[in-house]
Amino acid sequence: MSDTSVLQRMLQPSILISLENHYESKKVILIENQSPDSFIEIHKIPADALVIDLDRAFNNQGLFQGKSGECKRADYVIISEQEKKVLFIEMKRSNAPAVDIVNQLKGALCAFEYCQIIGREFFQERDFLVQYQKRFISVRHTGGTKQKTEIEQTAPQGERHSNPNYPLKVSWTQCIQFKKIAY
Repeated sequence: MSDTSVLQRMLQPSILISLENHYESKKVILIENQSPDSFIEIHKIPADALVIDLDRAFNNQGLFQGKSGECKRADYVIISEQEKKVLFIEMKRSNAPAVDIVNQLKGALCAFEYCQIIGREFFQERDFLVQYQKRFISVRHTGGTKQKTEIEQTAPQGERHSNPNYPLKVSWTQCIQFKKIAY
């Protein structure tokens, strides 16, 4: 069974964000739950992408104390089987301390890895979501202030934003292409 099919069987439909038609391709609009005027549109997203509203869906505060940041999680996870990519996206209307953003991205990675285990153990999919490249993205200043878009790679030279400790920082934009943040 395809990874996408397993995810659709596994996840609650209410946590999936629908893709929209956009000219000859697809787009998705991600909205920060606490600030409805804080959003970003991702254009040319793969048609097979599943967009998970992790911030709304996942709460582990009944299990963990949260003293070390382990209860945090990013806002969204985008999974494309076609592209073999997983994007972890944390949005901020303004700015936030780097440690908070990193903890939120780490929490989202933990939720993803938990889904991998569920797929293996309960859906008998041994290689579930195994061959995917992970990308960690911090989107800041999404409140609509017009300034020049900034994209900052924080990973060590020659590496991509494949580690939650070194996310791609995107600032001052309300629209970006999928490939700009996925590759």
